[in-house]
Amino acid sequence: MNYNNLYKKNFKRKFGQVFLKDVNVIKDIINLICPKTNQTIVEIGPGTGAITKKLVNLVKYLFLIEIDIDLATKLTNKLSHNNINIICQNVINTNFFILSRQTNQKLRLFGNLPYNNCISIIFHILKYVSVIHDMHFMLQKELADRIIATPHSKEYGKLSIIMQYYYNIIPLITVSPTSFYPIPKVYSTVIKFIPRTYKVNINLDKLILILNLAFNQRRKKIRNSLKKLFSAKDLVKYNINPSLRADEITIDQYYYLTNKINI
Repeated sequence: MNYNNLYKKNFKRKFGQVFLKDVNVIKDIINLICPKTNQTIVEIGPGTGAITKKLVNLVKYLFLIEIDIDLATKLTNKLSHNNINIICQNVINTNFFILSRQTNQKLRLFGNLPYNNCISIIFHILKYVSVIHDMHFMLQKELADRIIATPHSKEYGKLSIIMQYYYNIIPLITVSPTSFYPIPKVYSTVIKFIPRTYKVNINLDKLILILNLAFNQRRKKIRNSLKKLFSAKDLVKYNINPSLRADEITIDQYYYLTNKINI
């Protein structure tokens, strides 16, 4: 079979699709996920089923969320196993609480997320972190670098701080553009997300307010960028140097400031 023709026939640019075709990478991903028979697996964007068909005999519960009705129909025709539930919709309309209740289990999510809608998907899933066991996502490497970034790096920012509040994050493998059809212009990274069992109690809206002020003017000193919320004296009282810039403040310090906002 000419797999390039198969992927070309199914490709729709509007969905930001890139189909994983490298059989070695597919094996690596399945090994990294290490699915167990009694677990509930949710695949986001199964596409032509390159990974899905390797999983159907490994797990008891398998949900497939596919936005493309043509691909969803083909998957339905191709995969007739009783343990598969194919949901044809945009993943940001998916209620993961309902999926978890259907099997009375926490969910294991994985997928090759579309580059053009990746952040929206990640933020949608944050609402359901309490019913997630773990997640393995293939992301554009540049985005992955932002998620795992630490202070004093150019990639460190709002996304790093928010995602690391909710998850322990582990980068696993880097994937070459040639592993996909069509060939993207960027490398990809597979990341594992494990929900934190303990988090500082913060208000996410307040955290985002602080981060927007700090990182929208990231080269300014925080005594200037955060002056609407904190005076320089306040920052000193909180053991934070007011002359630091946004990317020099630690994640814990941002959480601390969030709990000090009086609004």
